Amino acid sequence: MTKPADNSNSTAQTVATNDERFRALITATNDVIYSLSADWSVMRELDGRGFLKDTHEPITGWKAQNVYPADMEKVNAAIDEAIREKKIFQLEHRVLRADGTPGWTFSRAVPILNDKGDIIEWFGSASDITERKQAEEALQEARERSEQQKRVYETITSNTPDLMYVFGLDYTFTYANKALLTMWGKTWDNAVGKGLRENGYEEWHAAMHEREIDQVRATKGPVRGEVSFPHATLGRRVYDYILTPVLNEQGEVEAVAGTTRDITERKQWEEKLAQSSEELQAINEEMAATNEEMAATNEEQAASNEELIVTNEELAFVNQQLRAAQQKIEESETALRLAIEAANFGTWFIHSVTREFITDARLKELFGYYPDEEISIEQALAQIPEEYRGFVATKLENAIYRNGDYDVTYPVIGLHDNRLRWLRAIGNLKADPSGAFSAFTGVVMDITEQTLAAQAISHAEESLRMAIDAAGLGTYHINATDRIFVSSPRLKEFFGFRPDEEVPYDAAINQIHPDYRQQAADLVEAAFTMGTRFDMEYPIIGHHDNKIRWVRGIGEMQHSDGKDYFTGVLHEITEQKQDELRKNDFIGMVSHELKTPLTSLSAILQVLNLKLKKAEDAFVPGALEKANIQVRKMSNMINGFLNISRLESGKILIDKQPFIIGDLVKEIIEENNLTGLTHIIELQPCDKMVTNADRDKIGSVLSNLLSNAVKYSPKGSHIKVNCQKQEGQAVISVSDEGLGIRPEDQPNIFNRYYRVQNNYTKHIAGFGIGLYLSAEIIQRHNGKIWLKSEPGKGSTFYFSLPI
Repeated sequence: MTKPADNSNSTAQTVATNDERFRALITATNDVIYSLSADWSVMRELDGRGFLKDTHEPITGWKAQNVYPADMEKVNAAIDEAIREKKIFQLEHRVLRADGTPGWTFSRAVPILNDKGDIIEWFGSASDITERKQAEEALQEARERSEQQKRVYETITSNTPDLMYVFGLDYTFTYANKALLTMWGKTWDNAVGKGLRENGYEEWHAAMHEREIDQVRATKGPVRGEVSFPHATLGRRVYDYILTPVLNEQGEVEAVAGTTRDITERKQWEEKLAQSSEELQAINEEMAATNEEMAATNEEQAASNEELIVTNEELAFVNQQLRAAQQKIEESETALRLAIEAANFGTWFIHSVTREFITDARLKELFGYYPDEEISIEQALAQIPEEYRGFVATKLENAIYRNGDYDVTYPVIGLHDNRLRWLRAIGNLKADPSGAFSAFTGVVMDITEQTLAAQAISHAEESLRMAIDAAGLGTYHINATDRIFVSSPRLKEFFGFRPDEEVPYDAAINQIHPDYRQQAADLVEAAFTMGTRFDMEYPIIGHHDNKIRWVRGIGEMQHSDGKDYFTGVLHEITEQKQDELRKNDFIGMVSHELKTPLTSLSAILQVLNLKLKKAEDAFVPGALEKANIQVRKMSNMINGFLNISRLESGKILIDKQPFIIGDLVKEIIEENNLTGLTHIIELQPCDKMVTNADRDKIGSVLSNLLSNAVKYSPKGSHIKVNCQKQEGQAVISVSDEGLGIRPEDQPNIFNRYYRVQNNYTKHIAGFGIGLYLSAEIIQRHNGKIWLKSEPGKGSTFYFSLPI
């Protein structure tokens, strides 16, 4: 740029000073800094800070390098204005960033003037506002989409005076059309997203609509009503409304749509119509009197004629009011039809004279027709299976021509898709005002899922009933609240009652044998209070025949229709029980007879062992010791059979005494080691606990668990015994490193005579009575016994006793 000769030194000094300021400005800011010649033709320097390309030497083509082409005209115009008016240049515009992509900047440049006020240079800074502009553009786009959607809704709903809206399931308005906002006197922004009370609804009114929303959500059906509400400009008005469910793809209610119509004028016309009818009746009576008076004098007839003219005028006015009221009713029916469509119901119209059948697309879909196909009454009836068709046709004809009730449920087979659907149809006969014909209108809804579910339940109940009858089971249920006992005839027979007799709960309990009565009653109470399962075998003494019958009862708590019931079945096991008792008597007798000679044999072997300990032949003492071990095994086996016999005959005695459980555990381990140390038995640190129990029988349980661990695990493996205090219980466990027990065998492991069958166990002697006896002993101490096992890794058996 050319400078005056007399100012060259001053200008150079000014430029040097400005250059120093420019350097200081670069150091002090994070923005892009640049300097330009007075006419903006030369970019002297630009520190792009990674946003724009740096310029360290003066260049003239800086605009093409940095300014976005589409914004070039706007930038040049702003530069010209700033130079012309010697004012600060500032502009938001697009740029070409250092990586070549477009970005946004806010650029601001200050003119540097000499003493005469001429521009000699420009200093400027540019801020990167790309992210801000992108956010503004995204926000603007979202607003435009929202406004577009709002305009679509308003276009759809603006042509109707009806109030249309949508509730969320939290009772807030998610949509309200212009008519509703006008009624409230509010805007979209301060009404949508608010609840009923926030939009001016009184407490009773808001609570009523919330209950109705809950009803729509629960039943998936529409709700209709009338209510009074204050209009923002028209005062209190009367409205007719209908709420319908909006279902998602899974058939669940996700919102509730509503349509409300102002019926204030219709109500007023109806009231006026009723009043006019009364006035018309009075006029007719006056006309009759006038006609009688007409015969008397011509003057009176002239007066009557005038009154007749007035009456005709009033009658014409009444007819006009009637037509207006009819129009309002028709508009209300239109609103109702829109609500039905929102509820996804099919609708129909049948002309009683021409039998014209008009349906919507939804009804055609339910009958398997395409939307563009015509369907007649006969074609619709043809899709109903024959066994239902006659019934539905008869109900339809009766409803159309005799105003009969029409609320029917029936299946249809789709014409094209052959799909079975269950439908419920509800219709109403409406007479045309002219009296020339009647219109039969109605809705049909798809209830396939509900019907099929009900049929499945019915079939299951019938199958259960037949199974119970075939098995000869007695059934009962007891109400948890009033303890009313309802029993089947078969159960009454078990208890010795006649089928027609009432059997109270106490009377049934009293027929149980006294030795088992309290236990049975306690188990029933435990089911009521703790929800435990009832499973017990017990004898019953017949009420009338005094016959003893053994039964097995199984029952548990059930919840139905908001009430709790104890339900169960009884199966007679008298013959089975008698066989078991005879078997147990036989086992007990044989075991008792075998025990005496075995005791004598054991004593003889012990005496011989003592006398031959010093014998020179080492074989004899060893053989005697092995014989003694086998005798002990036989004695333990016989004692097991005797215990089963005593247990099932109710003669086993539990002699409870307090003792330290840890001491007993140590004794059992030491006794087991005396019989031959084949495994490494480890006793973990044992908590000191005193329990009140039968020491000998608890000891037999421990012995049995240790014996099983030895039998079913490899020699030399570890067996761990633990006893700890847990939640007021002494918990004892025995763990081995054996075969483990398969999951399918575990539920039966404590059953009498049950043995796991595999290639390994078939070589191990046993009758499957040890764990059964152990479980019975622990249960008689109010304890629990259980196991944890994994095949190939071993088993752990636990039992607990009250401390």
